[in-house]
Amino acid sequence: MRKPDRAVLTQTARVALGVAALVAVMLIVYAVIGRLNMSVVCGGVYAGVLGVLNFFIMGMLVQSITERMAEKERTEQEIADMSIQMQNRMKISYNTRMIALFALLVLGIAVFHFDALATILPSIFPSIVIRILQIAEAKKPSDSEGSEAT
Repeated sequence: MRKPDRAVLTQTARVALGVAALVAVMLIVYAVIGRLNMSVVCGGVYAGVLGVLNFFIMGMLVQSITERMAEKERTEQEIADMSIQMQNRMKISYNTRMIALFALLVLGIAVFHFDALATILPSIFPSIVIRILQIAEAKKPSDSEGSEAT
């Protein structure tokens, strides 16, 4: 297995912080409504960790594909063929990761008796964090341009 590059580690850390914040908010909501217990805490932390791990694995796959594409000069036909292979690899990885995530969430609920909602909800937190980060990045250049103009 390759060593994760700085970009993968940085993005994973950003997603992990965002997921941790959303799990904390979820736990606060559970506390406010009087339903906070260990099955909620464990389910939230368990699913949050799984979501971040899923993101990290995806990042490592993207890193691997990027490195492989940049290994040597390629003809246009080789690039096209390799692009199709890499797209297929990404699809297989996505499907495998989603099946594994689903199985692990079911395991947490059925075997470890984690609260179902508290276990399922954090599985969407990485997507929410990624969208927020994308919006923040998209706004960054326009904010700096606006401050230079004034």
